[in-house]
Amino acid sequence: MVEEAVIDDKGRIAIPKRLREVLDLRKGTKVRLLLEEGKIVVMKPVTPEEFILEMEGFIKEGSPIQKANPLKLKEIWEKQ
Repeated sequence: MVEEAVIDDKGRIAIPKRLREVLDLRKGTKVRLLLEEGKIVVMKPVTPEEFILEMEGFIKEGSPIQKANPLKLKEIWEKQ
């Protein structure tokens, strides 16, 4: 799905209604912006629970990366 938008004099872009509806973006919804290969990608934020589920099993036994307590990560996440 490709839509066009115009940047106003304050640098704002209005996300077309069709895209807002597909992503369930409403007034006041926070979004994440990612610069990726010359493109700006707009994403809904990931909840701490979604992040933990996505990362589960990512660090394997014997990895030099220290394991973390998921609840501690959630606590840190929610402080931001």
